[in-house]
Amino acid sequence: MTAAIGSSMTRKRWGAAAVVTAALVAAALVVLTTAEFGQRPYHQQGLDYPGYASALTYALLRLIAALAGGFTLGPLVYALFCTAPTAQGRVDVDGYAGVRLAERASVVWVLAAGALIPVSAADSAGLSLGKALRIGALGALITATEKPKAWIVATLAVVLVATLLRAAMSWNSLFGLAAISAIAVLAPAVTGNAGEGPDHDYATGAVIPFALALAPLAGLSWCVAQNIRRTEDFTTAVRRYRIIVGLAVTVMIPTAAILVAILTPPSTFGGVYSWLGLAAAALLAAHVLLALVLRSPTGRAWLYPSLIAASAGAVVWLGISTVMAVQPAPAFARANFTAQQVFLGFDLPQPPNLWRFLTLWRFDVVLGTAAILAAAGYVAGVLRLWRRGDEWSRWRTLSWVSGCAALLLVSSSGVGAYGYGMFSVHMGGHMALNMFIPVLLVLGGPVTLLLRAVAPAGRGNPPGPREWAQSLMHSRFTRVLANPIVALIVFVVSLYGLYFTALFDQLIRFHWGHLLMNIHFLITGYLYYWAIIGIDPGPRRLPHLGRLGMLFAIMPFHAFFGVAVMSMETLVGGTYYPQLQLTWMHDLFADQKIGGSLAWISGEIPVLLVVGALLSQWARQDRRVAARGDRHQQAYPEDDELAAYNAMLAELGRSRR
Repeated sequence: MTAAIGSSMTRKRWGAAAVVTAALVAAALVVLTTAEFGQRPYHQQGLDYPGYASALTYALLRLIAALAGGFTLGPLVYALFCTAPTAQGRVDVDGYAGVRLAERASVVWVLAAGALIPVSAADSAGLSLGKALRIGALGALITATEKPKAWIVATLAVVLVATLLRAAMSWNSLFGLAAISAIAVLAPAVTGNAGEGPDHDYATGAVIPFALALAPLAGLSWCVAQNIRRTEDFTTAVRRYRIIVGLAVTVMIPTAAILVAILTPPSTFGGVYSWLGLAAAALLAAHVLLALVLRSPTGRAWLYPSLIAASAGAVVWLGISTVMAVQPAPAFARANFTAQQVFLGFDLPQPPNLWRFLTLWRFDVVLGTAAILAAAGYVAGVLRLWRRGDEWSRWRTLSWVSGCAALLLVSSSGVGAYGYGMFSVHMGGHMALNMFIPVLLVLGGPVTLLLRAVAPAGRGNPPGPREWAQSLMHSRFTRVLANPIVALIVFVVSLYGLYFTALFDQLIRFHWGHLLMNIHFLITGYLYYWAIIGIDPGPRRLPHLGRLGMLFAIMPFHAFFGVAVMSMETLVGGTYYPQLQLTWMHDLFADQKIGGSLAWISGEIPVLLVVGALLSQWARQDRRVAARGDRHQQAYPEDDELAAYNAMLAELGRSRR
């Protein structure tokens, strides 16, 4: 027993030494490449060189933040998906160990992200932090540049995570903190090289899933390695780990290819940046090999070394990604970009028409891919039910697939492309994402399908998709958002708060901002219509008459919004649209009036569909109640409510005589 414990401790020590060594290798890589690049990246952007010490400080802080983020998000992923909760619904011993590691790493993450706010602001202007403070420019730089704002978002998110992790023990709370951690990972990623230059719409869409797939690998592999046991629970944990790594690799291969193709075109190959990309590709291949090794019986004998190697490799990978993030991509060496390439990522040389709406496709890597996967997953669930002999409504299938097709069309066709440059097209897309597509998706009942198609995880096993869906549907957070009053308020406030403040002007100029708005429109619309015509299980809903009133309550707000936009004397997005320099756009105010009229008219069209669906649901419920009463009467004729009521009236009449 003592020998086994000593062997385990020795193994953990050399495992820790291997990961620490990988972190030192990553730091050395940052030090050497910062010296190698020297002044070139700053001069390439037309900036002064702040000095090696300042450049190195910025790069090392980025590395520390990346590593701390990996060892915060990774253990949370481990606790959520690789461990079984207790009977009380809390994390078990292994999951708790992961949560404690995430708690310690999040403190480091807070410090690094907070320090990066002023350091990144100074670096983006080619100044050292000391010089920026001396000349009193730091405050202006923080408010004027994008990168320090990203680190403000990351810092606030991680402060929340670090604070709440001390008390978080349930699956729902840990899932929420993992989602907040993901925001902190994404904020600096979308404001880096991927968000600049030609085709940055593709690059930003690719870097989002890539960053989310890469970030947790180091911490996740470490947690699985440190909790090795010869038990059924651990076998399940390793199986879940293989699935997660397989999904991560599947996501990273195409997204990395997109990023490499855009940021390092073939004409620039041969420099340090290209060799770093090849090193990252080698680490990706190593993770593919690891996933294959862990599937074989002989590979399990090398389980601990393989997991430690995976964690160490992911640490080095984060170092490579840091270097590639802090240096301008080779594609930016050509600086003669048009204004449309800078703001949109592509040119719009001609005005829109029906043909261009249908043929000018700019595939949205996030929403377009989500639409395709959602439709494919839904159809797979329906086919599973049919093979089992169970029925599923064809109307629900048609509704869901139509909603996914509409989402693909709005996000990735010419509607999405021209929506970046024209307020009217943007407003049409907004109305579709907020009021039409959610209706189709809600009527598809995806959660109900998932609960019927997916088997339970089984007693003692970590929860699976079925349990995750049930937990989220009945969580306190979902109950609040699905509350009819809350859903109505969010729906209205987000509409007016976005367009009648400076928020729209700040978001529309960035692809990540445009994507954030689209996702927000879709989610708020889904929650609103879920409260009215939702099929899926969830919080208690209003009676049908109350839902009808909730539907009609939104109509005046939409009508007033459309009229207000049409009559405004100020331009919505007034500092953005003129900078696009669209030669065929002659009157921005006329385009805004078209957008307002679309908001006014399109708000009425989905109401007809929703009223029809609501009345149909109401009638079906009445038929079910009547049928249930008939069955009860047939089974228990002596309990006939009508007969009892008539007998009561007869008795009352006799007593009065």
